[in-house]
Amino acid sequence: MGAQANPPAVAGRRRKAAPAEAREVLNSLRHIVRSLRVSSRDAEQQVGLSGAQLFVLQCLERQSPCSVNELAAHTATDQSSVSVVVSRLVASGHLKRATSKVDRRRVELSLTRAGRALLERAPETAQDRLLNGLSKLKKSEIAALAKLLAKVVELADVPSGEPSLFFEDGSAPAPAKRRGSHGRK
Repeated sequence: MGAQANPPAVAGRRRKAAPAEAREVLNSLRHIVRSLRVSSRDAEQQVGLSGAQLFVLQCLERQSPCSVNELAAHTATDQSSVSVVVSRLVASGHLKRATSKVDRRRVELSLTRAGRALLERAPETAQDRLLNGLSKLKKSEIAALAKLLAKVVELADVPSGEPSLFFEDGSAPAPAKRRGSHGRK
């Protein structure tokens, strides 16, 4: 059998055609997601990092050293999401963690020489452009946008949980296996 002429209705009923305004909203979201996807792909091709990893490095270039919590604020995300990206960047040698000289309880993140060298040839990230655009909105506009988007997420039954940085899967890298003397031949 071929494709059905009349696909089954969502939740047992047919939806009306979306109003023009809904199409405009979806098109704006499509433009944003496409920009993020293209930016991430450009980062991977040009410097071998995900867009999220490059965005974190660029934030640290502007404000370094800083803690994971401060970096989360700079990236407009939560601590657990940025921590996953930081772990990858430390493992790849682009970031380093060090105990603060001022407060021994504080761990500070900073760029390594390799991280700085990578940034010299890196493209601008879409996340930076989006944050720049959002910063130009009035406080009341950004509050209204945040409230409306949260409502859309709720009404659309979008899965909740802590969102990761754009195009970052959110899982921590597997720890490197250490080889003892018994593992060598």
